[in-house]
Amino acid sequence: MGSDLKYPPSVKAGKPVLGVQPDGWERASLNNFLDLIPRKVKLVDGAEYDLLTVKRSRGGVVRREHLLGKDIKVKSQFEVKAGDFVISKRQIVHGACGLVPPELDGSIVSNEYSVFHAKPNFDLEFFQYLSETLYFQQTCFHSSIGVHIEKMIFKLEDWFKWNFNIPPLPEQRKIAKILSNWDKAISTTERLIDNSKQQKKALMQQLLTGKKRLLDDSGKPFEGNYNRVNLSELATIDKSSLGKKTPEDFEFSYISLSDVETGKIAGNLEKHFFASSPSRARRKVSCGDILLATVRPNLKGFAKVKAEHDGMIASTGFSVLTPKKGVSSAYLYHYLFSCHITGQINALVVGSNYPAINSSDVSGLKVYIPSYDEQKKVACALNNADQSLSQLEQQLADLKQEKKALMQQLLTGKRRVTVS
Repeated sequence: MGSDLKYPPSVKAGKPVLGVQPDGWERASLNNFLDLIPRKVKLVDGAEYDLLTVKRSRGGVVRREHLLGKDIKVKSQFEVKAGDFVISKRQIVHGACGLVPPELDGSIVSNEYSVFHAKPNFDLEFFQYLSETLYFQQTCFHSSIGVHIEKMIFKLEDWFKWNFNIPPLPEQRKIAKILSNWDKAISTTERLIDNSKQQKKALMQQLLTGKKRLLDDSGKPFEGNYNRVNLSELATIDKSSLGKKTPEDFEFSYISLSDVETGKIAGNLEKHFFASSPSRARRKVSCGDILLATVRPNLKGFAKVKAEHDGMIASTGFSVLTPKKGVSSAYLYHYLFSCHITGQINALVVGSNYPAINSSDVSGLKVYIPSYDEQKKVACALNNADQSLSQLEQQLADLKQEKKALMQQLLTGKRRVTVS
């Protein structure tokens, strides 16, 4: 049997273990609930077709491309209908399966896909949620053959040998309805997050360029022009590093490039002694500093150094910015994510096989900056926007976790629903 540690996170290779059969539920092969529907299509050269694909990790059924019949290389094609359940034979080990949405009704797939319709005793929306369970994913892995994880082929006849615990149809529908309500809440929160991101982006564009001026402590709009200066005039770059005089037994927590995502430093950092530390572990950081990733800077691996990171050591793959007197660290941090900085960085790395910038590039980045008091006001407004966004993101994470726990209870019968 396989081990999940050998494979990408999308693959669940562990041994499938079916739980206790709940009272009133049927234990049977899914062959008793699903019909394989082959709707053969005769391609017409001049006709237009939508070709489907299925995303990994149950990411949904989506349009792959729109082609004329004469341009479709694989001539063996099959029609799918809205509400069909589609399994990618080559990608199901990665969780590539799902329901066909209404807007893709009448699209086509090759024989690399299995297309199912429900028998009268089965609900495909319930099946969609069942496909998210660990047991389902493991049965798909163990019903696929191949010498490499990216070349495994799903064998339907083997899959139908696995039994599943299936509730009566009314209970299936009630479970699907309950979980769909959670999905609606999740979708609503995701839209709120997207809207908040767009609003913050617009706010940054206005505040960081002076197009919108905030009120000073007297209640009047700030006045005066924003100054255009080099980043090196606002911050000391790579102020302090470990060197030959560093004791070999000096122990530190190490912030590597992979430990920083947009605005965040990972919680579990490696500890090292200087004598055996990575050669890149050299940059000293202090509270208030800003980390700017110079390797693949287009990924925006930028983060503020907080009190809990004070005294740690960062990779030389970062430029460490220490704001000078009269410069707000928070303002400078937000400015790094502005379109103005992004455009400069993209221009520096364009055409490069290894996108990176050096300390000279960082020093020369141009920044528009107002008075110190206005910097603080702008930073405060953007911090508030970030806080609102973080609250929504936490709410989304909580909803997903609660849905996952509820699915575990409902789809195993540990928690029963009332059917009227």
